[in-house]
Amino acid sequence: MSGAVKKVQPSRKGKKAWRKNVDISDVIEGQEELRAIERIVGHSGELKDEELFTIDTMGDSGIKRQLAKDKPLKVDEILQQRSAVPAVKTKNPFKKPEMTDKVVSRHESDHIQKMLKRKGNDNTVTQQKKKKKVDEPKKTYDLWGEDNKEEEKPVNDYLPRKQKPKAPQTLSQKPAALVHMPAIETPHAGASYNPEAEAHQQLIAEAVKAEERKAEIIAKLQEQLSYREELKLLASEEAQTMEEDDEDLEDKEGDDQETKKRKAAARKTRRERNKEARLANEAMLRKQKLHEKSIRQQIDKLREIEAEIEKKEEELETLAEKKEERKTEEEKKGHKKLGKYQVPELPIDVQLTDELCATLRQLKPEGSVFKDRFHSLLKRNVIETRVPVTPSRRYALKEYEKRSYKKFDQNEELKKKQGRK
Repeated sequence: MSGAVKKVQPSRKGKKAWRKNVDISDVIEGQEELRAIERIVGHSGELKDEELFTIDTMGDSGIKRQLAKDKPLKVDEILQQRSAVPAVKTKNPFKKPEMTDKVVSRHESDHIQKMLKRKGNDNTVTQQKKKKKVDEPKKTYDLWGEDNKEEEKPVNDYLPRKQKPKAPQTLSQKPAALVHMPAIETPHAGASYNPEAEAHQQLIAEAVKAEERKAEIIAKLQEQLSYREELKLLASEEAQTMEEDDEDLEDKEGDDQETKKRKAAARKTRRERNKEARLANEAMLRKQKLHEKSIRQQIDKLREIEAEIEKKEEELETLAEKKEERKTEEEKKGHKKLGKYQVPELPIDVQLTDELCATLRQLKPEGSVFKDRFHSLLKRNVIETRVPVTPSRRYALKEYEKRSYKKFDQNEELKKKQGRK
């Protein structure tokens, strides 16, 4: 007899048998399908049906060919298979709780609101929470500009207001040197290749004065550094003074002994002491009278003293005015010392009467355009004046003779001796 084989129903008696023999393959397949959708699209519960499924109303035969052309490589497909499920966030157990993470209790929030109401601030914490945040564009402002907008009042009176930095006054002012001094100075008329006789002589005179000034400075330095002849006589004078001092000391020792003997023999009486005290009092009274007399004379000459004081004040005022005028002239010129060193003077480019030429072809170039430009920058306070720093050692080098060098000298001496033999 051939009949349909019945499916054997396993026993489901007890919880253990029920868990073992219940068929849950349908449930597992459904879960796997959901997980596959989550990996590709995301959580399906949050998405709508329109996002999950599409209805093709327009068929196209060329889609298959286009898909075949645009098919990516297998490597790219493998790399693009990334799960859309976000990673599990792990909490660091060793991280200390920050102040921002602290949850304010209801009692504390009520206390803060009461404090704010006392100070006349109606904007409570609850009202601030209810306000919706509006995404405003980031505000930009000029750091040195002036804003006409009204300053926003802080929420709490005890918070300090932020003050904007003030621009310095000199930022809008040009340096005096750039205003009053030209970038390129016009040369002297005597520096021309075919100058007038008077202008040429004036320029030569200026060059001579500059050279004389340099010669005077060098002569002064040489005098200061030179060894004076007076110092040579100091050694002999010191020797003589030492001998005289020794003789004086010997004489003083003999005199001291004699004076001690005299003092011991002659002592002052009471009458002599009273006389000395009386004379001292009289001298003091005489000094007081003279002082009073000088004060009376000064009172009599009060008008003359006042006239002298007025003259001195006028002289001081005139000096101050001259100083201010000099200062204004210097400011107009634009000369200002930047740093340690002063601006060096350039040598005057001048040709002698013998060196003057008739044409430009025979003209010999003098000076340097680069030096002139650099000097004008220094003069107009665009660049700080500097001096070239020469390299110097902190400690002097020590010289040592190596052992090999000594041996070489010894070998050479031995060879010479052997050659003589």
